[in-house]
Amino acid sequence: MAINIKNERTVESVKQLARHLGVSYTAAISIATEAALRIPNPPAEDQTLQRINRIVADYQAHVPAAQDLDTETLYDANGLFR
Repeated sequence: MAINIKNERTVESVKQLARHLGVSYTAAISIATEAALRIPNPPAEDQTLQRINRIVADYQAHVPAAQDLDTETLYDANGLFR
């Protein structure tokens, strides 16, 4: 099966890796893909936490900063909420 790589940067990376390892382009691609597949995926919990953190950051970026509330205007002389 043939693979036609049209991204020049990728082609150059494969050539550099092949020279570095002293192997063919096909072997360089095989070695690189096998190495990449050995990298463990983050657990689903980590992905969920990252997603939650992105949602929180996006929310905070769009919500105006909370203003310091003046307690003098919130409570009367007896400490009751106005």
